Amino acid sequence: MGALQERFPVSGDVDPERMAELRTLDDIAGFLAEASGVSSPAAVTAPAAAQAPLVVTYPQANGVGRTFAAVRELPAPCRLVGAYAERRTALVLDDGSKLTPALVDGLSADGWRVDVLGLPGAAGFSGRADSVRSLRTWDEDELAATVTAERLDLVVQMAAEGGREWTEGVRRLAHTVLVAKRTQAPLKAAAAAGGRAAFIAVTRLDGANGYRGSGGGAALLGGVSGLVKTLAIEVPSLFTRTVDLAPGLDDRTAVTRFLDEIHDVSTDTADVGHDAEGRRTVVPSAEPPAGHVTAVPEISAQDLLVVTGGARGITADCLRALVEARPAGLLLLGRSQVGAEPDWARGLEGAALKGAIVKRITGAGEKPTPRGVEAVYREVTGSRDVRDNLDRLRATGADVEYLVVDITDAAAVRGALAPYAARVTGVVHGAGVLADRLISDKTPEEIQRVLGTKIIGLGNVLDALRGTADLRHLVFFSSVAGFFGNRGQSDYAVANEALNRLAVRLRHELPSARVTSVNWGAWDGGMVTDDLRSMFASRGVVLVPVATGAGMFAEQFTAARGQDTVIVAGPLTPLSAPAPAEAPAPVSLLIDRTLADIAAEPVLADHAIDGKRVLPATAALGALVNATERVTGEPVTEVSAFKVFKGLVMDAAEGPAASRLRLFIEPGPATRPDSVEVLASAVDDAGQSRPSYGARLASVAHTAPADRTDLARAAREATRTDAAPFYRNGTLFHGPALRGLRSVLVAEERLLLLAARLDDGRPARGAYHGRFHSPVLADLLLQSALVWVRRFRNRACLPMEVASVRFHAELPADQEFLIAVENVVAGPGGISCSVTALDREGRVLQVLDGVSLVEDPQLEGKFGAIERTGTAPVSV
Repeated sequence: MGALQERFPVSGDVDPERMAELRTLDDIAGFLAEASGVSSPAAVTAPAAAQAPLVVTYPQANGVGRTFAAVRELPAPCRLVGAYAERRTALVLDDGSKLTPALVDGLSADGWRVDVLGLPGAAGFSGRADSVRSLRTWDEDELAATVTAERLDLVVQMAAEGGREWTEGVRRLAHTVLVAKRTQAPLKAAAAAGGRAAFIAVTRLDGANGYRGSGGGAALLGGVSGLVKTLAIEVPSLFTRTVDLAPGLDDRTAVTRFLDEIHDVSTDTADVGHDAEGRRTVVPSAEPPAGHVTAVPEISAQDLLVVTGGARGITADCLRALVEARPAGLLLLGRSQVGAEPDWARGLEGAALKGAIVKRITGAGEKPTPRGVEAVYREVTGSRDVRDNLDRLRATGADVEYLVVDITDAAAVRGALAPYAARVTGVVHGAGVLADRLISDKTPEEIQRVLGTKIIGLGNVLDALRGTADLRHLVFFSSVAGFFGNRGQSDYAVANEALNRLAVRLRHELPSARVTSVNWGAWDGGMVTDDLRSMFASRGVVLVPVATGAGMFAEQFTAARGQDTVIVAGPLTPLSAPAPAEAPAPVSLLIDRTLADIAAEPVLADHAIDGKRVLPATAALGALVNATERVTGEPVTEVSAFKVFKGLVMDAAEGPAASRLRLFIEPGPATRPDSVEVLASAVDDAGQSRPSYGARLASVAHTAPADRTDLARAAREATRTDAAPFYRNGTLFHGPALRGLRSVLVAEERLLLLAARLDDGRPARGAYHGRFHSPVLADLLLQSALVWVRRFRNRACLPMEVASVRFHAELPADQEFLIAVENVVAGPGGISCSVTALDREGRVLQVLDGVSLVEDPQLEGKFGAIERTGTAPVSV
């Protein structure tokens, strides 16, 4: 299938041969649209009768709400030099993707020994590797007999091809769990021996880990992300990541991006996607993504929903809340037989009911066993639960039917739904089973049972409906176990992440339908015991009250929620996290960060001296801050002894071209164990380097300084004069992206007080930002010092050193704040001063002390107009 409109043929009977051909996930959307007779993506089938808008009310709960899955742009990674052992081995699981040979070649060129293991059914590996073997079956024993290395430094699980049909997709996903199981020991051995050991999954969805929905890869295979995130929790010594390379990315670029990812110094990013435009990840967001233009119909009383797993548990509670608000028809599918309550079981619960079962078995002349008793107990209580829930649902006035069917049996599902399919307008997929074990203990049977119910079960239902049903509402029960990963639930995490990616794909293909995957947090009901409640409380996990969760589910069918696709419903808290490890001994690190990401940024074109672009000192400081925060995972709050040894000049005719900054990070002195020392050198392609910047950085808690009410009062009482002339008269050389000084409030030698306002351009997607540091906004502080020198010494100067920087809060983007230049000490070659940034109420935001500016007669006349000259190499 090609474009969306090609998936909407003329109405009429569906050709059986065509139905037989189109059995893949990519064609589901086409069949659903074909069945509805929709002639354009914008068409919407109207309800049979007008009705009032659906309004759902429910009790709110602290810490429980909706969060949306959003795609966030990422800066280029910083490469950790020497991350892996010098002699290192990679195992690549080849799924037949055309990308695999290119990745293997890239690893070999990067110094790896590469062993390739072909998955069953994959075409023979056509590239060059140190060894190539193939699996004949998906059997775990064969896999175990093949993976015999005592040490592996890297496992690359390709999940880029195949798996497009439900059963095949589950088979491939299940095998990824077994691969993680069987390679875990040698990976842990490599990590223990020193250096990095990594498990990387590679997909080819859409360059955004399946969250754009527009790619051609198998959406289900995005479920491998749930495994990778769970592995990170269960084995925190491993570096784990899912890397999604857009199908349109050329092999050379894809290999470069892949190598960057496996060497990335940051370890806290689980999913990374790449396309020609850049790098991104999936994050929870309080704001919903931009909605589709097409309207989505609200559920009506004429709708008929097929519901899996809806006769018991929380799904039944959710359905009751929905039909109480809008009595839509329900067709419930379940495995529990429903019969009349046996007389001998009436009124009995728990131990009393089990005792009656023992007596009944004994009375029949048989010997009761724990397993036999439990089987009868489950049958009686299951039937009782289903009867009670059906009675509650029907009491609302809704038309409710219950069909006994195993949704993992495709033929049984087709037969059961055939009489109803023409009336069905939606599917609620709530069925699911658990088989909690660590990855190292998982069995193929458990994995198949978990994935089969969640994925194949849904596939069988959709297959049985397509070609006949007019589906307008698709709501899947997913889980935060997949969104965040969860200890002991790797297969469940895989299944739920597959549902998330499938929802995005279907939403993209069916813009006029409601398609939502709800990642539920833990509910305060069902199987949650008092012990589990205590455990969740100790982890800070808020449980979702049943009434609140059920109300949130019903609310998903309102018009306002029609655009929701992947949401987290409940607290935004992972159910588990990696076990806390002992603080590692401080080590020295070498990190490479590219300069290509900032070379073409407007901020550089607007920071030119004599027509030559110069990396702002605040951007250089940002490079140090950003890298330190990536390494430590803590926000930098203090900088000392920042020095510019020799800055980076763009467009220079002489000198070697620098392509990257190499940062040497080492622990601070014994007197400052909370700090690191960073030296940044500009490095050219030949490996020649020259020290450019240096600083000591620390993450420490500061006591907030007293408010500068004197400066706030002075600002209120001041007569403002326009600061714009500074950018035209040679005082400052900065172009539009950096022109943020707005007004002069006080102009005295003891105090220069300015008002500033500027939007934060975030150059290089934030690669030069810190938690509190913005290279764009911070440049205004140094500009203010230049203004003082020009005004009171009539000289041009540049900053060369800052004795200390203290970050108390972020500088506000596109909001006015104040800048004070004080404590000026003049010398023969320049000045030293302090610069304070504060809000209009006098709250101190950031303080720069010991700002040294060197006056240079050669700069006179060079602070002229900015001339944009395009991209050029960086010269040292």
